[in-house]
Amino acid sequence: MNIQSSSSVSSEKAHWQSIKNGNEDALKYFYDLYSSALYNYGSKFSTDKDLIKECIQELFVNLWIRRSAIGDPQHVKNYLFKSFRLSVFKKTALLQKHQEYEEAELYPFQVSLNIEDEIISAEQNEALRTKLQQSLSGLTDRQREAIFLKFYENLSYEEIAEVMGISVKASYKIMARALGFLKDNLQKDEFIILYYIFCLKLLN
Repeated sequence: MNIQSSSSVSSEKAHWQSIKNGNEDALKYFYDLYSSALYNYGSKFSTDKDLIKECIQELFVNLWIRRSAIGDPQHVKNYLFKSFRLSVFKKTALLQKHQEYEEAELYPFQVSLNIEDEIISAEQNEALRTKLQQSLSGLTDRQREAIFLKFYENLSYEEIAEVMGISVKASYKIMARALGFLKDNLQKDEFIILYYIFCLKLLN
């Protein structure tokens, strides 16, 4: 789950209210807190760095412009990720003509593994990295995005559904199919290592 301390949640709510009251420092607080994570997320959809930066800038500019009309999201991070994702989809033409945002299933999303040397020996590192990366490439882009949000951004299934614009049931199904595919296409020890790598992301 996306676990935040009570003090962290209280601080975010206070800063969010400050934005609504016209405090520019509160806007900077969220920019400093989430801009790097948003950039990392956006880079999985597109290699156009300037476009990703533009989407981030527009997200916070629009947040400031619309500050008097915005509501009070339960989790600011999810709100920002969802809004940013929609902006990226629109600017990169990932939505097909006349297609609703919630209907989008075919879009690029790339995840690269970083395997720490402590996990396996240096001699095995490159071969295993290649094998694991190939297995990830066999997933759909939608499945890779769900894995990224679950293990790299530590979101719950409910939050994944919120960000991706899908039902909670669909988020469970996507994850189950993704892990099932990886388990079927890797040796048992390889799958264990891959899952261990995913779980390590929750601690970073």
